[in-house]
This record gives sequence, C-alpha cells and structure tokens, in this order.
Amino acid sequence: MQGKVIADRDTIMYYVKNYTSKPRNLVVYIQGTDANPIFSYSQKNDEVKISRWFGSEYKQLDSTFTYAIIPKPGMAGIYDENQITIPKEYYEKNYLDYRVKQVNHSINDIIKNHLNEPEKIIVYGHSEGATIGAPLAVKNKSITHLGFWSGNVLNNFYEFSLFNRIEALRGDLSDSSAHNNIAGIMAWYQSVIDNPNSTELDHFGYTNKRWSSYEKPPIEYLLELDIPIYAYFATKDESTPIETAYLLPIQFMQKRKTNLTFEVCIDCDHSYTKSINGQPKRLWAQTFTNFMKWVSDN
Repeated sequence: MQGKVIADRDTIMYYVKNYTSKPRNLVVYIQGTDANPIFSYSQKNDEVKISRWFGSEYKQLDSTFTYAIIPKPGMAGIYDENQITIPKEYYEKNYLDYRVKQVNHSINDIIKNHLNEPEKIIVYGHSEGATIGAPLAVKNKSITHLGFWSGNVLNNFYEFSLFNRIEALRGDLSDSSAHNNIAGIMAWYQSVIDNPNSTELDHFGYTNKRWSSYEKPPIEYLLELDIPIYAYFATKDESTPIETAYLLPIQFMQKRKTNLTFEVCIDCDHSYTKSINGQPKRLWAQTFTNFMKWVSDN
C-alpha cells in the first residue's frame, strides 16, 4: 500500500504493509547507506519478477501491526533492474535533516490515516538508518521504541581514523601509513567544514552537505532520549567499529540513564552474518525476532 504526504511543496512517498482492519501498532524500518530502490522488476521472456530491497521481517508481525518503509529521496516507485540510475534528487536531498523530515512526516500521516487507537510506534534503522533514527526519535514524540542497529556512535571521520589505527595494530598497515591516512581524513573533514553545503560528489559518491549534516555524533541524540532503546552491534563489523559501540552503555551509566539495552552479535559482520561450521549464516531475521520480543517486554 502506497501513501504520500505533501509537506513544504514536497511530495514524500511511503509504503505500508496491507492490512484488513486498521492496526494499533506501527513498525518503521529506515534503510542503510546505499542508494537502493524499495522495489524493482526484471523481465525474462514474458515473465516479470518483482523484487523488494529489504528483508522479510514484516512477515513476522501479526495483524495488530503494520510495517512501513520510506524510500530514499528520488527512489520511490518500481525500478527496472537493468536500468537503475541514481537520480539528481537523491544527491540533492540525501542529508540528515531531509531524511528525518521524510520519515517524520510519513509516521505522522500513517498514525493519522492508517492506525486505530495507536499504541506502539516502533522505529528501527540499520547503519545510516540508525543514525537517522536517533534524531528522528528526538523530534517525533509519538515514537515509543527505537532500534539502533550498527550505526556509528561517534563522528564518521573519527571512526574512519580509528579503523586505520586498528589496521596498524593488527599489522595490516604500517604505523606511518595509518598516520598519513588519518592526516588525509582530517584534511578531508576540514574541506567539508569549509564548504558544508556543497552538493558536488566526492570520491565516495557523497556530498559535503550529506557529511556535514551528520556532524553531531549519534550518541548525543541517543542520550537525549528517555524511550526504550535497543542498540545492537557486531564484533566483526567492517563499517561500524565495535570499539566505539561500548561507549554507549558507559555513557548511559554515567548519565544514570536506564533506558538502553545493549547487545552484540559475536563474530558477525555488518549485516549480521557469521560463519557456522564453515558456512555463512545470516542472523538478520533472528535479530528482528529478538528486537520485537524486547519491544513487548519494554
């Protein structure tokens, strides 16, 4: 089921799981970093196959829940898998404030038009989606539970630097090379600070406007919240260093806050895949099961 909101002359699209009667609870998933569509299709001979670019966890939910996902800027609709191109709109609007705006307006519209006597408004995001979910939960007071899955805890540029130091400690990179790389990262960060609203693409395919919008470390948003937070990380994450993740429970203890649940997927990568008897096993669905059990207990 597709919905849309008109806000500030901007059309924001969202997708909601079909329901027979209006549910009481809402689960919202915020995607990670890549500029992927929500749906795509492929055609072979006369057969058309529709694919979705998110998991199957919505199938775990009973009739008291609906599930929503909000496309990245410019990425609504169904894409031909042979012709997926990233639109200009994505690069212009892919920054924190806009992404928070998208999801915030979508949640408010879903509550108004798709829920009956709303009870639980649950948001979970993975990777970049987690770092969007944290300030979103500060802004939207209807959100009752937050899942912060493998988002960076500190500033991106610090964590990029940390990965270089970790490589040097492991012997995968010389000490001097790590230091030189970090000097380059600092120069890159300075260039972002000097020109924070630039929409030119860098070597990663992002804009200064995108990088500068995430300057405030997500931990600062999380510490502002009093709703239950489920923070989940992986020990072999190649994108988010587990070393900074442990700062979350420490800071919550220091602030005498008790609304954080902190859990770790041992030997798992960024997508919660681990090797079991020499075979990769993805634990994403089980992670969602555990998350929803936590929601019911909190």
